[in-house]
Amino acid sequence: MQPQRRHYFAHIPTIALLILLGLAPWLSVILFIVRAIDRDSEKKELRAARERQEYAADFRPQDTRQANSQNEPYNYSAHYTANHDHPTLEQQRSKRHQQKITQLCTIAGAILLFIGAVSLPDAVSHLIFTRSIYDRLFLNDWKDFFMAVAQIVGGGGALAFSLMLKRVSKLERQLDKVVGDQDNIPLQELFAAAGIPADKGRKILESAIDHGYFGPDAYIDNRTDFLVVRGAAPIPASPAPEPDPTDETQYEKLLRQLHQASSALSDPVMQEKAARLEQISARIFALAEKDPSKQEQLRKFISYYLPTSLKLLNTYAQLDSQGVAGENITRTKQSIQRSLDLLVTAFENQLDKLFQSDALDVSADIAALEGMLNLDGLSGDSGFSVQP
Repeated sequence: MQPQRRHYFAHIPTIALLILLGLAPWLSVILFIVRAIDRDSEKKELRAARERQEYAADFRPQDTRQANSQNEPYNYSAHYTANHDHPTLEQQRSKRHQQKITQLCTIAGAILLFIGAVSLPDAVSHLIFTRSIYDRLFLNDWKDFFMAVAQIVGGGGALAFSLMLKRVSKLERQLDKVVGDQDNIPLQELFAAAGIPADKGRKILESAIDHGYFGPDAYIDNRTDFLVVRGAAPIPASPAPEPDPTDETQYEKLLRQLHQASSALSDPVMQEKAARLEQISARIFALAEKDPSKQEQLRKFISYYLPTSLKLLNTYAQLDSQGVAGENITRTKQSIQRSLDLLVTAFENQLDKLFQSDALDVSADIAALEGMLNLDGLSGDSGFSVQP
């Protein structure tokens, strides 16, 4: 329920009174006092109207049930939906207040700017062509000049302020269109869809909430950075569990350690060698998983060569991170580089060695095939030829 009496003095903007203070100080002081009294009276009437509305809401379901004489149940959900997103009286009042300030600043700014622009040429001409030294010394003609400048500055400031308010209102309506009927929406998604920077968007969104664009229950949930229009705030998704190292196989663990050691290196040459070791090791382990009979051949490779390679790579990364090219550090790094060349060759030979049994089996199969072809006379080597 709106107040019956219109409180026009309560909505006079401060900027208009400040501008009037330079033009008519006594009138500005009176309006300041009247505005304070009128605002207090308006607050009391709004409080009383809100109390009457709440009192009437307590008895509305009962009265409605009594009015339905055809034994139809009262639809609470429909009543709730119809009034849930309706802004409160304070939100409506705040929105109207902003609109009135925008209109008043636009009108007052245009008038002051026009008066100042018209008065300034006359004031400047009086200053230039005045003949009285008394007027120049005692600022009789300067008063009109300063008054015109103040009117131009005040009018321009009021117009700029009104344009800013109009832009804010436009952005608030844009945010309201993006939200639509959603119960909640992430702030990042909302600002991106509306084309508003995040640092400015939060202030505009708070202003839109105060003006009742999203209903009386809307708020910003700072825990999840969501705009909640109605209902409860969304529960943030729990982070994905990190992989448990205990679930890794022995081969996966060694490959992971090789990859970590390679990532810690800053020397491109050493990174290439470490990547080669990791690549060959992955092929070796793939063969071992495919054919468990080859695992016996990898016992020394896994227990000695791979741990030694990891130790050398970690030592090189530690020495390289010191940032000092001392004699001992340089000599040790060169030794590790030579050792890695040997290890790359050893890893390649280990991979080749895993195919030794396969090569023997293939050789035996080929020899048996050739023997069968010779016995059956299918090899093409019959021992005689036919003369034409």
